[in-house]
Amino acid sequence: MRTPARTLLALVTAATCASFVSGPAVAATAAPAPASAASGNGVRPEFGNPFNAAQAAIKGGDAPTALAKLKEAEAVGNLSPYENYLVARVRGPALYTTGDLPGAEKDLEAALASSFLPESDKLPITKALSTIYYSDKKYDQAADYMQKYLAAGGDDAQIKELLPQSLYLGKKYPEAAKAYESMVDAQVAAGQKPDVKTLRLLASAQNQAADDAGYEKTIEKLAVMYPSPEYWNQIIANVKRGEKFDDRLYVDIYRLRAAALGQVPDGEKLSYAGQASHAGYPAEALAVLDQGMAKNAFTGGDAAEAKKLRDTVSRGAQSDRAQLAANEKGAQSAKDGDALVNLGLAVALDGQAEKGLALMQQGIAKGGLKRPDEAKLHLGIVQWRAGHNDDALKTFQSVTGPNGLGALGHAWALVVQSGAKPA
Repeated sequence: MRTPARTLLALVTAATCASFVSGPAVAATAAPAPASAASGNGVRPEFGNPFNAAQAAIKGGDAPTALAKLKEAEAVGNLSPYENYLVARVRGPALYTTGDLPGAEKDLEAALASSFLPESDKLPITKALSTIYYSDKKYDQAADYMQKYLAAGGDDAQIKELLPQSLYLGKKYPEAAKAYESMVDAQVAAGQKPDVKTLRLLASAQNQAADDAGYEKTIEKLAVMYPSPEYWNQIIANVKRGEKFDDRLYVDIYRLRAAALGQVPDGEKLSYAGQASHAGYPAEALAVLDQGMAKNAFTGGDAAEAKKLRDTVSRGAQSDRAQLAANEKGAQSAKDGDALVNLGLAVALDGQAEKGLALMQQGIAKGGLKRPDEAKLHLGIVQWRAGHNDDALKTFQSVTGPNGLGALGHAWALVVQSGAKPA
């Protein structure tokens, strides 16, 4: 967590002193007579002389001398409320500069509560207090003053950044999540990309607050804006965790993983190829196996199984290619569009995305589909493989249905939004 620079804060607090240390009421030469102290806003010469020296010292960055001169001023005794206020105003910044944060907090609190404090000084002192409390790791108080500062019209970017951090460090996770979410929403609305640190802290706060829905949405933002296996694995796990996930859609889980990560992990390649082969897409299975063999991903028994499966799917892919024209003619004459949709997906997965897309579109237009939402999901995949990202996004966003279909459509929409490209 970033803390405010000591030099910056010293300048801020010193600047707040300037409005009262330069006025005639505290200048030694213009100090009122002792009796005038009863008016409530005057000082005695014996107080004003050391006080003027203290203000000059703090302006010059000499906090120890300022503190020593303030002690001389206090030694006058029987200080009026106004004189006590002036001491607190100068001693607070001086104590902060020497590292006495609790002392600085106490004095600036007193100054802020004083009726003598000019209205124009309330905002900068509130800001100073918030950052001193943050430096002192008193996060509840820091957050309180940051909220007061912002509510009063303060617009400092550092305070806006430190507020959710203070809430988070103070373990006020629901409030921290809300503050981080507001920050992220404001950045997005302004056309800015939230940084990964802010999004991760938002996700952590939501997780600590048991806000599962909010946490998942933030992980999705991270996956889209800062793609990585860490985020995508969580999203894919959520898809599979849905109620009654249909086993027939597991091959689509592998397709999703390959799209989001560039390829499936080596340990999953054999399973992916087996699922694709079982679903009737030998060319897809062949491509996965060849990719794995090129990386020596298969060892031991898996190597032998991969070789055996490769021989099978290689023959199947060659047969499909040889019979493409006949298969297309048969699909065209079918009473419904399922054959065209399935053939189009197979052709696209064999490297002919545009031709496959045309076949699928014909099949969907023909109608009578047994699984229309599954057909839309596969249409979106082929649109994406063909580079028609806008169309693919619209298609994925229209996919609904139980047993994992709607979740798959949503996850694929995120893939498109992340800018992922077909391997």
